Amino acid sequence: PTLKKLGLNKYLATIIGNEVSSPGLIHYNTYSLIFRENEENNGAIYPLAEEVSVLFEASRKKDPKAIIQVNHPRAGAIGRTGTIGYFNNYQLDEETALPSRDHFDLSFDVIEVMNGPCLYRAGNHIAIEDWLNLIGRGYYFPLIGSSDSHLTDKKEPGYSRTYVLYGGKKGDDLDWPLLAEAIKRGRSFTSNGPIVSFKINERYTSGDVFTAREGRINVWLKVQSVPWVTVDEVRIIINGERKIVFPIKNSKNSILKMEEEITLKLKQDSYIAVEVFGENSLYPVLQAANRGLRNATFPYALTNPVFVDVDGNGRFDAPLPKRIESYPDTR
Repeated sequence: PTLKKLGLNKYLATIIGNEVSSPGLIHYNTYSLIFRENEENNGAIYPLAEEVSVLFEASRKKDPKAIIQVNHPRAGAIGRTGTIGYFNNYQLDEETALPSRDHFDLSFDVIEVMNGPCLYRAGNHIAIEDWLNLIGRGYYFPLIGSSDSHLTDKKEPGYSRTYVLYGGKKGDDLDWPLLAEAIKRGRSFTSNGPIVSFKINERYTSGDVFTAREGRINVWLKVQSVPWVTVDEVRIIINGERKIVFPIKNSKNSILKMEEEITLKLKQDSYIAVEVFGENSLYPVLQAANRGLRNATFPYALTNPVFVDVDGNGRFDAPLPKRIESYPDTR
């Protein structure tokens, strides 16, 4: 109703969702949901459980097609009472990806790796490494970036964002099933400023899987941003390692920060993602108070990966062993 009053409903759309918080367990979003005005809490589930699987099952039962998004999994200290960071609560090892607590449940859809605009707040930088580690072990959950905005000042909405490759209509005519499918495939990237275009062999982009039997691929990259959002490095991540780094110079006054095409020779099945980093703070546009206003929040972007099948068996074979096999995995 508010969008219609403002005349913005042709450009913006809202979807119904729910934030589920259970201290000591997890904090997650589920969307889109059916508004059930005749049910208590309008149909929202009760966030009371001893294990995460009970909550996930309740959400799936209530709205089977909804996306379950684990939020800021490294927020809060490990073992601290009341923490809602899922990976911290289950003490997921940063190197082996092995949880110390039983009943670690992987039946969610996406992971929020950027909560707010700052790489070094809410455990974002650790969540990113967790995400890379899980992909390397065969557990792929597309990344999400969110502003998690509770204030208009110092927690401005829209930083970070998730940009999705979506060809449907907007506003009141939003095709949610089409958009949800793109989100679940990972045809997206997160950013607090830089805009990333990324293709392999002129065709494949984030969320795609394809076969390159000899391992030879062409990677095309394009990074843009408004002039005040600087870009100093563009990194190609291959199987969790930042293998190739492009230093960028004189990007302050330009929109096009870089455009490059390179050829790579892969020796094994690989996932490839792109990471962008800038060294100049987004202050004063963003008023984030963290280690001093002027060095609080730096430009950052990260894409979901492309998966390359090199051995020709038609699938991506993860380079690392799975380490969560002894725990419930209902995906």
